[in-house]
Amino acid sequence: MIIIAEIGINHNGSIHLAHELIRQARIAGADIAKFQFYDPYKIFGPEGSYPNAEALAQALTVQFGHDQARQLKAWCDEEGIEFMASAFDLERFEWMQSLGVGRHKIASRTVQETDLCERILATGQEAFISLGFWKGEAVPYPHANARYLYCVPKYPCPIEDIHLPRVFAESVYQGFSDHAIGVEASLVAIGRGARIIEKHFTLSKGLVGPDHICSATPEELAELVRFARLMERLR
Repeated sequence: MIIIAEIGINHNGSIHLAHELIRQARIAGADIAKFQFYDPYKIFGPEGSYPNAEALAQALTVQFGHDQARQLKAWCDEEGIEFMASAFDLERFEWMQSLGVGRHKIASRTVQETDLCERILATGQEAFISLGFWKGEAVPYPHANARYLYCVPKYPCPIEDIHLPRVFAESVYQGFSDHAIGVEASLVAIGRGARIIEKHFTLSKGLVGPDHICSATPEELAELVRFARLMERLR
């Protein structure tokens, strides 16, 4: 069972808050501390698919550069938790390669960026791929190192919009990327056989930012990890 603490942009642009989130993710027992690296102008600005001035302004305040990514990786190494990230373009993918990451995450938004995805998968390293925006009948990349996550790209995602596989082992999904409030949906996914859980992580749901409300607190993440480890022993 792999538990990913999706710190994402919940550091709110503070490298010191990011450090504490790494530390708390490790204390809670998560396996991976994950971040997001992208060019806000490409995602939210005129060059992007979803021009949104408010989202662009917010995104510009929370993006780290290569040097900061290197610092985050070093802190993860010090804490004894794996560093991972969603790289939304080839430049940031190269950042990850230069840092010597062991695995990659492909976000729902970038699944259709074929060049980027093929470059990531060509490393031979394990790649977790969220299929929230994927509409195809078959999986997009039938590579042996691809691990697909069930995902509904809503923040927060209403429980009634989540339709988890009844049995994960009988589906194309190995895991669940959870955007619901609370950890109950993740617990159900584990009970149905999910082997990978990605859950947004924050120190407080009251912080300003789009993802805090659907994130687990340190206490919730610790409970999620406790349940996951228990289920591993019972199988």
